[in-house]
Amino acid sequence: MQPTAWIKHNGIKHRRALRTARWAVVFGTLTLMARGQEPSVPVLTLEQAIEQAVANNSALKTASLETLRATDDLAANRTRRFANTQITAFGAQLLTKPSITFQQGSLGVYSIGPIPSTNQKIEIARKPVAGMSASIAQPLSTLYRIHLQLKALAVGVESTRQEEEKTRLEVVDRIRQAYYSVVEAQSGLDSLQASLPYYEETKRLSIENRRRETILESDLLGADTQLLKTKNAISDAKDQLATSGEKLNDLMGRDIHTPFRVVDINAADNQVETPESLEELALHKRPDLKKAKLQVQQADFDARAKKAEYIPDVSFGLSYYTTANFTPALPANITFVGLQLTWEPWDWGRRREEYAAKRVKEQQAKVAVGATERAVLLEVRTAWRQLENTRRQLQLTDATERTARQKLQEVQEQFRHEAALAKDLFSAQSDLASADSREQQALAAFWQARADLKKAIGEE
Repeated sequence: MQPTAWIKHNGIKHRRALRTARWAVVFGTLTLMARGQEPSVPVLTLEQAIEQAVANNSALKTASLETLRATDDLAANRTRRFANTQITAFGAQLLTKPSITFQQGSLGVYSIGPIPSTNQKIEIARKPVAGMSASIAQPLSTLYRIHLQLKALAVGVESTRQEEEKTRLEVVDRIRQAYYSVVEAQSGLDSLQASLPYYEETKRLSIENRRRETILESDLLGADTQLLKTKNAISDAKDQLATSGEKLNDLMGRDIHTPFRVVDINAADNQVETPESLEELALHKRPDLKKAKLQVQQADFDARAKKAEYIPDVSFGLSYYTTANFTPALPANITFVGLQLTWEPWDWGRRREEYAAKRVKEQQAKVAVGATERAVLLEVRTAWRQLENTRRQLQLTDATERTARQKLQEVQEQFRHEAALAKDLFSAQSDLASADSREQQALAAFWQARADLKKAIGEE
């Protein structure tokens, strides 16, 4: 082709491309208007997602019920400090004929002689009989052991509260991660959909240019392949978005098919913390570390309560017995009051070994505290480094986005003066859309890292 003809041909192609770009702008505007007329989908904010998850999450409900169970157990055991009452009654049929023998003079010796004057045997006929006993005993020496046991149970209740708080933090963190995953998936889908018109226009121009034999067949095939890749990527992005949305619905405890759309992510904060201050916060606020320390206290109370078993059980008691339909020779009612003692002087070393086992458990709890502290510090350091890394990555994507935006402005200016081709404009628009998407993804990654850091220091 001669140079003059080539210039003429490209001038015609450039004007056609200009008309194509104008039609593409009109078509895109109409598409956006049509989207605006689609039925609105409910907007789900991060705060709403967290609120619903906290109210409906199964794991958090289970942890809350465990705290309630431990509280009820403590309340029940507190009643052991008070007097123990017991009533026993029976009704039976005598199968034998029991007898009672009163020895001579067993009832006394008087001026008239011994009573009875001779041995007297009284038989009780086979007949229905009944009896009842009632007793009340107030523990005395065991109050110290009960006090230690109640202390251990109270510490156990606080441990379950810390476990509930840990579960709550985990649920909130998973909700944040899932929410930002939806935002990231939506951003990737928007970027691909924004670049699709560019690849469609590239293919159309490639077909025209191939018909004029200004490009090779491989160029046409390459444009077609790139368009197919983009469409496949859009389908994959839609699947990923649907999966992320279903996971978020599941964490919130509602129907996984519930439609929603997320809101834009706030800009990254400028809050810069030192790892030392974060470690100090974590050591004071982490619920799992608090629980580990509480378990040391609980083990100590358990050991002291076990040692208190050496003290004899002394209680103040009142007992009453009555019978019916036995024999008039026996008293029908007996009542007595006094001290009761129960003691096991020889246990062949059982209590000593049980006490030693309790102290070993206390040592294990102390070792667990050290291990938990190191794990907390390691998690805080890792989360802090990840946050700083995402902050730097966000600065890079922000610079890339500004560059792409400036490039688009320059290409638009050149296009208005017919100094750039339509494909250059589409390419610049696609680059800006991709840069915007990467910036949103980097922003989502930043807030995910921020959520991990909050969880690491024990903040909601």
